Amino acid sequence: MKILGNRVGSRRKSDRTFRSRQLLQSGLVLLAVLGGWLGRVVDAQAAADREPASSGDEYSFKWLDPDKKIYVLQNRRFLKANHLSLSALGGPGLSNSYRTSLNVSGRVAWFFSEAFGVEGFYTQGFNSENNTFYALKRSAPNALPVVREVRGQAGALLVFAPWYAKINVFNQILYFDWYFNAGAGVLTSALDTRSSSSASPTYQTESRTALYVGTGHLFHVSDSWDVRWDFQGAFYRAPVYQTAGEETWFPNYQLGLGVGVRL
Repeated sequence: MKILGNRVGSRRKSDRTFRSRQLLQSGLVLLAVLGGWLGRVVDAQAAADREPASSGDEYSFKWLDPDKKIYVLQNRRFLKANHLSLSALGGPGLSNSYRTSLNVSGRVAWFFSEAFGVEGFYTQGFNSENNTFYALKRSAPNALPVVREVRGQAGALLVFAPWYAKINVFNQILYFDWYFNAGAGVLTSALDTRSSSSASPTYQTESRTALYVGTGHLFHVSDSWDVRWDFQGAFYRAPVYQTAGEETWFPNYQLGLGVGVRL
């Protein structure tokens, strides 16, 4: 029993010695790898520091990627600053229950930085009576709700684009800006003044001051072209019934999809 105990003790001591040697060898290999990597990082950083910085770069992470195998998110590929942008959009109006509305809009924007810019717009609206209005005519020909067709809009907006992002879509990198805007302008509407839905339509044109807010994405296709979607809301005051009397706030929302070019 004593001999067996000595053998077991010797075997345990030998196992501990072997494991200690393995840990020591692994630690030395890890230190060597880390030392080599740190040396490459320091050399790459020193080389990057010797290179002149390009104009417009907000961040420089060349020392992280000396072989140029990755692109750092902060380094923009497509720039908006000091460029004139022209956009054409079209899409439905979303606020008139008794009309089918289609809007065509032209935009002119100037960005004085990557985050801030100004934009002017003009929107032409096209309206037609929809199935909801036809159902009302059939069920209650002597009734007529308050119907205002938004026919034209023009204004100026301050644009704020805080987020620039890249996503992988079917193994292709897609670059886009997410922006918000706000401003003011003039909204032209036409109030349907006929006395019943069965009568011929008569309209009275009105011009109202409107406040605008919106958001959207700019998907960059190339240095000059982008695809854009835009959601815009207009808020204006008008009489609750017909052309006079107590006023309240009315919303008008629209969705647009189109293309743009940077000059």
